[in-house]
Amino acid sequence: MALEPPTGPNRSIHMNKRIIAAVGAAALVIPAAASADSSRDRGHGKRTDGGAATTNGKRPAKRTKKVTFVFKGTFTGGGAVSVRSGNAHARRGGFLGQAVTFDLAGARIVVADTNADQKVDLADVLAGDSVVVKARLAKGTKRAAAADGQAAEQIVATQLIDKSNADDGDAGSAAD
Repeated sequence: MALEPPTGPNRSIHMNKRIIAAVGAAALVIPAAASADSSRDRGHGKRTDGGAATTNGKRPAKRTKKVTFVFKGTFTGGGAVSVRSGNAHARRGGFLGQAVTFDLAGARIVVADTNADQKVDLADVLAGDSVVVKARLAKGTKRAAAADGQAAEQIVATQLIDKSNADDGDAGSAAD
């Protein structure tokens, strides 16, 4: 004889006991799962120390984007340029109308050999020459005003082009 489910008035009592047991078990499991420390945390939550949320460890934090600043002006000697105009980055940075000092040690110099020493270097750029200077700086860089008694910080240039003494390719030939 097989066991048959209860029928009649006893059926509802047995079904109610099963439902109550299932709901009670679920009530015990849900709070335990919610309070458990998840080892699969992806790092998207809020930080309690007030800092920004961390990445998930797969990507490094974003670096500041560097853009090319183009400064056009007059070379005044010693790496200084009186800036007349420039690209949008230079204009927004407040460099127009200012004397800006550049570190030209690692810059590529584009100029004709004006002193006939068979080398193209910074000595060929004369004071008063019209120049274009390019530099890679962080996007949004503003001109820092010099403190009292201190010189303004130098900007590392990547290229200096002398427009007054342009290199026409005949640097070694002499005019007769």
